[in-house]
Amino acid sequence: NSILDGAPLCIPENGGELILPHPMFRFVATANTNGGGDDTGLYQGTQRQNLAFLDRFILCEMNYPSREIECSLLADRFPSLPAKCRETMVDFANEVRRMFMGEENSTTPTHSIEITFSTRSLLRWGELTLRYQPLARQGIQPVGYALDRALAFRASRETRAMLHELVQRMFIPQDTQETTTPGE
Repeated sequence: NSILDGAPLCIPENGGELILPHPMFRFVATANTNGGGDDTGLYQGTQRQNLAFLDRFILCEMNYPSREIECSLLADRFPSLPAKCRETMVDFANEVRRMFMGEENSTTPTHSIEITFSTRSLLRWGELTLRYQPLARQGIQPVGYALDRALAFRASRETRAMLHELVQRMFIPQDTQETTTPGE
């Protein structure tokens, strides 16, 4: 707590060495809850933080990055993934997020689902989609196969089936060559 208040760090194991914080020192922490623990069951294992600790932070709520930023992240990390595929992946992730939040403007009529796409899982999906491109020669859709490994295997059977139905609806109408065999 004293470090968060700007006090020096004392390392007793190193003869009581004092490390003074730089004038520009900042401490940033992230959490899936507001410090009050988790009563939703989505983030099991999160602990309630005491008020003295929480009082040392300025809290802010962050939304997911914009569509443009996530498309840019996918393009930077996976330039061989076709632009249309990257854009559809981001649209898919945003649709899953709407369903997770139970938003009315979701294009899939359903109740709230138990999983959602983080930007991290979206990037993992992009990586795995490229990795599994050879499966297209065996008639396996790499986008759906990668989706299972990036996110859907964490979901209930009902949610997984709904995710695959959404993949079929969002990806198949496009030029199959473009979404399943980048670079060819």
